[in-house]
Amino acid sequence: MGASVEPQESLDAVLAGSAFASCAVIFVGLGVTQLRRSERSDFRKDFNRGFRALGDFEVDDIFYCEAAARDHGLLDHELIVEARSLSPKAIRQQIIDAHAVMSF
Repeated sequence: MGASVEPQESLDAVLAGSAFASCAVIFVGLGVTQLRRSERSDFRKDFNRGFRALGDFEVDDIFYCEAAARDHGLLDHELIVEARSLSPKAIRQQIIDAHAVMSF
């Protein structure tokens, strides 16, 4: 397929971590495209199901970079999960305030 397994590994880490602590997810850069609803039947469909499971694991703080979304043409109605847009400045503050940060 040529696709990286990194998105799946990131999702698995968040779901596992949510069993032990409150977790938030922030999509930045090209990562915002992972939030785009897809009708294709390739690997992306598995991520659609996985990202929708975040709420089941009480991962309710899902954010994405508004500048990256604009750069990649991501529109609110295309999101596969309920997520809030943040400015780059607000994202930096979220990271500063976090107890721990994992970057994928």
